[in-house]
Amino acid sequence: MTDAVDPSATRSRHAATNEFSFVDHWGLVLAYGILTLGFGIALVVWPHASVTVFTVLLAIQLIIAGIFRISAALSVSRADGGVRALIGLSGGLALIVGLLILRDPLQSVLVLGMIIGVFWVIAGVIDILGALVAPPPSGRGWEVFTGVVLVLAGGFLLVYTDLSLKLLVVFVGISLIVTGALALTAAFRLRSLRPAS
Repeated sequence: MTDAVDPSATRSRHAATNEFSFVDHWGLVLAYGILTLGFGIALVVWPHASVTVFTVLLAIQLIIAGIFRISAALSVSRADGGVRALIGLSGGLALIVGLLILRDPLQSVLVLGMIIGVFWVIAGVIDILGALVAPPPSGRGWEVFTGVVLVLAGGFLLVYTDLSLKLLVVFVGISLIVTGALALTAAFRLRSLRPAS
């Protein structure tokens, strides 16, 4: 008889403990999804909203996204610290972009479209890299899909920078609806992964 501990059992128990710490905070993902979905619906329903209302709503969503990404980087238990750093970096970038937009909400549509486009491309690439390098416990499919959607949406805004405000508002609204729906799906998936109490 030996008192040796099986290293694979320790690793799997450690991974399960870390997984549950993120799963326990599924409500944050749900709140982010509801807010993002709500902002997206508001933009699609009222596309003639003033530039100020649009930019303030967008800035608030970016700030919330930044806080969510930073908290995800701090609470996620992936093996690769580099992925956590990239997620945190994209959260910091979202906070900075949101605050810059709030600083001068009457910026031109061209500049606003380019700022949003660059942020979405960077955030999408980070999501794809994170899913490929250190996939979450639930699998990499949703993260890759979200990353691809963000890259495509950001690329569209960068290529067609001469969009009218109405088209930009509708396009951003649709993108936020998709992002919010994906976050809601992820929240309910995380909720189902909670241990029985």
